[in-house]
Amino acid sequence: MAQISVEMVPPGPASLTAPPVPRPREAQHPAPFEGSLIPTVATGTAVHPRRHFSGTGLALDTVLAVALAVIVVALDRLSSEMAAAAVVGWVAILAASGHYRLRALDQDRTTRLRLVLGTGFKAVVVVLALSPWFQTPDSLSLAQLVVAFGLASAVPPLLGIGRHRPRLVLAGRPRDVRDAILELEVAGSHEVVAVCLTRPSKVPVDLPTYVGFDTTPQIAEQHRADALVVLPGARLAPAELRRLHWGLAGVGTELCVGTGLLDVTPTRTRVFASGGLTLVRAVSPSLRGPRRWVKEVVERVSATIALVLLSPVLLVVGLLVRLDSQGPAIYKQQRVGRDGRLFWMYKFRSMSVSAETDRTELIACNQADGVLFKIQQDPRVTRLGQRLRRWSIDEVPQLWNVVRGDMSLVGPRPALRDEVARYDVDPRRRLVIKPGCTGLWQVSGRSDLSWAESVRLDVRYVDNWSLGLDLSILLRTASAVLGRRGAY
Repeated sequence: MAQISVEMVPPGPASLTAPPVPRPREAQHPAPFEGSLIPTVATGTAVHPRRHFSGTGLALDTVLAVALAVIVVALDRLSSEMAAAAVVGWVAILAASGHYRLRALDQDRTTRLRLVLGTGFKAVVVVLALSPWFQTPDSLSLAQLVVAFGLASAVPPLLGIGRHRPRLVLAGRPRDVRDAILELEVAGSHEVVAVCLTRPSKVPVDLPTYVGFDTTPQIAEQHRADALVVLPGARLAPAELRRLHWGLAGVGTELCVGTGLLDVTPTRTRVFASGGLTLVRAVSPSLRGPRRWVKEVVERVSATIALVLLSPVLLVVGLLVRLDSQGPAIYKQQRVGRDGRLFWMYKFRSMSVSAETDRTELIACNQADGVLFKIQQDPRVTRLGQRLRRWSIDEVPQLWNVVRGDMSLVGPRPALRDEVARYDVDPRRRLVIKPGCTGLWQVSGRSDLSWAESVRLDVRYVDNWSLGLDLSILLRTASAVLGRRGAY
């Protein structure tokens, strides 16, 4: 592990500092900023607006728009003057709507995509609405060109081309900073450039490290940070946090304050003021109600239709299972459903009939952590069973469980009784809804994930469920099956 160098920050009247820590001679961190914060704090105006503008995005959209305009002019659909005006107008509209502004944390790929498509829709409406005043037959062609602009400009955000990786400075307790760095490394969408700690410590990466928050705005300026993230436990007083905000505004860096909420999506939070305090309210998960009824009806009808359409294929697979090895084609196993109710789950048999008996002898070969039992090269799996598992065909009979109401199309993985008996507090949260044929953990790595990662993904799904999330998981299931990652 790389050695971490710690830089001492001079104490100040409104700071949280630890005892002085000498900096090793070999450390090559930027020299402390010299100068007063009073001018920038007083104005609160960013002095580095270049960090808030995406030249790459502007160039990509201009090139795509010019290319489409040239094609339209070559096809004699529009005059060159009108096509040129459309290019300039389109880029100007995107710029005015904030498409080229760089945001530290609150703008992702989906946000930019929605902005582009929404802007294109509005532009088309304006063009068609003003067409009677154009007195030209080119208005429809102009509207079609604007549609083409919108679709073309939506491609870079969709593919992540020209995407800005925000540069972050993390501030907080050493433990909180370490956890935040690990979370950001998994996401891979942000770059941590420095950390400010409440006390001397080491973080598990080679980063410039400072103690105290006196000169945090200067540190953010030195490292050209887009945002400072103050983590829970930083122990900053409200007045200190307010002054920190003023100082960051003076150097063009955004301030973000962590809530300490784990895996709570923004749609489940509400920011409000009460008694002079700014608070974040976490909305309770949607475990019952009309949307759940819609999910129930849609999934059971869809599963019924799928079973009817796939019945010839299921008969063929069942016959192959019987011919491949001794035993029934369908294997049923007791699993734990919603609120701890037991049900029989159905699968195509992919193991030998003595699989449950042989499991005791293979306990020492278990390659999974936690309460799971998994072996990559499981000797109990039959020759045909390996192929069925690779493409998740053995799971298809679970559609009958969906029709019966024991399971959902999307939900946490169905657990065994002996697994539930060893559940801690967090895993038991999975039992408040029906288990699913596919879920967030299946599309995120399946058996390659650790027990802790699987539990966290399932709990995240339970607490943040929505119909849109279900649709997203169903779409991702196809790519997960084709990719065959973690299928064994």
